[in-house]
Amino acid sequence: MAGVNIKQLYKSFGITQVLTGIDLDIRDGEFVSFLGPSGCGKTTLLRSIAGLEDVSGGSVWLGERNITQLAPAKRDIAMVFQNYALYPHMNVYKNLSFGLSLNGVPKVEIEERVQTAARILQISDLLKRRPKQLSGGQRQRVAIGRAIVRDPKLFLLDEPLSNLDAGLRVSMRVELANLHRRLGATMIYVTHDQVEAMTLSSRVVVLSKGVVAQFGTPLELFYAPQNLFVAGFIGSPKMNMMKVNAHAINEMSIALTSENMSGSIPFQLSAPVQQVPDQLHTVGIRPENVELVEEAEAHMSGNVELVERLGTESQVHVRLDTGQGLTVVTRGTHPVNMDDRVHLKFPAEHCHLFNPEGEAYPRQLDGETRSLIERQETAALCIA
Repeated sequence: MAGVNIKQLYKSFGITQVLTGIDLDIRDGEFVSFLGPSGCGKTTLLRSIAGLEDVSGGSVWLGERNITQLAPAKRDIAMVFQNYALYPHMNVYKNLSFGLSLNGVPKVEIEERVQTAARILQISDLLKRRPKQLSGGQRQRVAIGRAIVRDPKLFLLDEPLSNLDAGLRVSMRVELANLHRRLGATMIYVTHDQVEAMTLSSRVVVLSKGVVAQFGTPLELFYAPQNLFVAGFIGSPKMNMMKVNAHAINEMSIALTSENMSGSIPFQLSAPVQQVPDQLHTVGIRPENVELVEEAEAHMSGNVELVERLGTESQVHVRLDTGQGLTVVTRGTHPVNMDDRVHLKFPAEHCHLFNPEGEAYPRQLDGETRSLIERQETAALCIA
C-alpha cells in the first residue's frame, strides 16, 4: 500500500478551470473522501489521480513514485465506478478473474485471489451467476471484488453507492468500513453525500469550485469549519447564518450585536486576533444549538411557520421579526406548534464567527468537544 501526495494540481477544459492548485497529503492506509456539491471538481480530481484525465499542471505521487504521466494501467490503482461496469455475458467468477487473466497471472494464483475476495465480500455462493441475476448490492460487491483481486496500492471509489436504495446504502456503508479495516488499504472515495463522507472517512476533503475549502477529520469540519462554505455545507439541517456587528472587547473576546438583537453575544476566541474589521460579520449557529426560551432571555423572536415532527426530534422553521428564516431542532415531544410566537437564544459557546471575507475566527471549544476532535485526529494518524 502507499499514500498519495498531490502537489499544485491544475486541470482545465479549454478556458474553464476545474481544479486550481490542489495540494493534498493522504497518508498510507487512510480512508479519505472527496466531498462537495455537483461541479466542485471532486470526480475530476479522482480521475486525474487514476490517469483517466491529463492534468494541466502539478504532480501526483503514489508512495515514492511520480505517476503523473503514467498510463492508468501502470499506476497500480484499482477504481470502482458508479455504474458497476460489469461484463454482462460473464459470470461473477469471470468478472473477477478477467483482468488477472489478461495480465498473465497464473491460474492457481487467480483462483486464490478470487476465492479470497469472494470470501471477504461474502459472495462465494454467487460466483456462477451473471450480473443480471444479482441485486444492486450484490453487483456493487462484485465491482469492489474486481478491484480487490488486483491487490493495488490504492483504491479509488467514484460514488459507488449512489445507485442503491436508502436502506441498502446504509448496509453497504457498514460493509465498506469493515472492508477498509480488514484490508488496511488506502482508499479515496468520491461522494456528494455528507453522511457517507462523515461516517466512513478518517479525513474528508471538502471541495468548492475546484479548490480545497478544508481538509480535516469529520468532527473538525463540523465543530471547527474554517470558512462559510464548509460551515454551510456540513450539517443537516444547515447552519443558521445572520449578519452582525463585531466589536473587540479584548484580544480574546468579541461582542456581537445587531439592531434586531436583544443584548449581545460574547464570542470567545481560542487565539488572539489583532484586528476586528469595522464591517458586517456573519455569525453561525447550528439548529440543534438554538434554544427556545422566555422572552426576557431571548436574543431574537419570531413566528413558527412549520414544525416537522420526525420522532425523536422536531425541526421548527421560524420566521424572525427581521424577515429571515431560521431552523431550530428540538426534542420530538416539544409542544411548539405552527403560528406560535417563539423566543430564541443563541448560546455564545455554540456560535461560529466569520469575518467579512468569510474566514472563521479561532473559536473557543468546550473541553468535551475539543477532546472528541483530538481523539479523532489521533485515530486518523494511527490508521497506517
